Amino acid sequence: MKPPTSEDVTRQLQQAHFPQKSRELSANPVGETAMVVTLEQLRPYELNPRVVRNPLYDELKASIRERGLDHPPSITRRPNEQHFIIRNGGNTRLSILGELWQETREERFFRLNCLFRPWQSESHALLGHLAESDLHGQLTFVERALAVAKLLDMLQEPGESLSQRELATRLSKGGYPISQSHISRMFDALEFLLPSIPQVLYAGLGKPNIERVITLRRRAESTWNQYLGQPQQFALLWMEVLSAFDDEKPELDASELQDELIAKMAVCLNQSPRVLALDIHQDRRALPNPAPPMPSLSQQDANPSPAPSADQVFESAKISKLPHVDPSVASVKDTPNPETRLPHILEVLGSESPEAGQSEVGDSPRAAPSAANNRSGAEHDISSLRERCAELAHDLAIYADADDLVLRQPEGLGFILALDQDATLTPRRTGIQLLLSALLRLQDDVAWAQRQQLPAALFGQLLIGAYDLPFAERPALTIGLERLPDEQLEQLFALIRHARQLIDTTLSTLR
Repeated sequence: MKPPTSEDVTRQLQQAHFPQKSRELSANPVGETAMVVTLEQLRPYELNPRVVRNPLYDELKASIRERGLDHPPSITRRPNEQHFIIRNGGNTRLSILGELWQETREERFFRLNCLFRPWQSESHALLGHLAESDLHGQLTFVERALAVAKLLDMLQEPGESLSQRELATRLSKGGYPISQSHISRMFDALEFLLPSIPQVLYAGLGKPNIERVITLRRRAESTWNQYLGQPQQFALLWMEVLSAFDDEKPELDASELQDELIAKMAVCLNQSPRVLALDIHQDRRALPNPAPPMPSLSQQDANPSPAPSADQVFESAKISKLPHVDPSVASVKDTPNPETRLPHILEVLGSESPEAGQSEVGDSPRAAPSAANNRSGAEHDISSLRERCAELAHDLAIYADADDLVLRQPEGLGFILALDQDATLTPRRTGIQLLLSALLRLQDDVAWAQRQQLPAALFGQLLIGAYDLPFAERPALTIGLERLPDEQLEQLFALIRHARQLIDTTLSTLR
């Protein structure tokens, strides 16, 4: 008796688990068709966006065991292939049905009433699975990001470069609405975070935490470049520091990460951790420097020699007034949290004190600076305040998935709005756009009767959220806006405070 071939072994294994079925390839229906298929004829979708096990797996299995499938999966089949595949979502249910069939041998878990739909394309199939899984909130941020990156590869023609905005448009038309700014965050996470903290990301690190870490990296890299650090060395330093925070929990302490990163940067750049913390917090170099105003003829005559730039004055003030920290012994233990350290640094620099021209109590007044120095200092303050206003406005736009909303400029409050008529106006984007429009007085051309509604929208829903609460004789009401979280509320207040300082400083130079 000759030994069994591999085909014989495969046939015997299949007969042990599934009833014998004909394996002849049948033609696909030409349209939507209700049909009965068996588990033997079905395969999971190979490019399923879900990578980790569904956290609701056990609950779903218990429900299907008791009730069966409330919603049998939709199926399709590629041309010239034998097996059907799940068309959009349902891979978890297919796995559960396979387990239940092995455990019970009940026919209801083996034969399924399904709706067949003709095959369209690989990108259409992946987009369907992504939309279906994301609709039920079952995907982590990194799983969605990987699926979107795969879709970019599928949708790009050979030799073609598809922009993030074009990709967002294609995905939205395909039934998966997403903004360009959200795609940008996804790709940043894949490039800068996934190689270092895969466990944290797959455990479910959320979008707000991911945005904070990405923002920290951007600001730290800007500061690194300011001190002429090697770009490749920063990339290695970032991976080294971030990798230490990889864990199986969906949590990451951004403040602790910032302290560790600053300590390492201080050693490499031979700089004080305090100075680096201040630069990272302000991110002054991340914004384009406005062109300096041309001096008048009288100013040229009065100042024949070139005065030091505002940046040089600011750098020398920081170096001379801040206490020196030996970078060779810099560590997190002797580098306090930059958030708690910032008020002290600003006090040392005198940047926030209204009495900056006065000495400490009991000392004699300082000598009054010259008018030229006053003007130079005021111009620097105006430039710095504009940059800070633009950065805060940009942070608010990021929260609203609207990176493209804020454009920096060297005039006014330091930014303008790029209002895209085709952008999807989510409640979050609408609220941030409304707030920033109010600061820029974009409602000046709106009829007064409509402008009267602005205070109610700002305070009632955006700042307080009181429209969601019923008052006496007034039912709860929503006007399609989203209450600002505490972090964004602090950013808004900081933006208002800096805008007020900017206006006061600007007016003082005109007197």
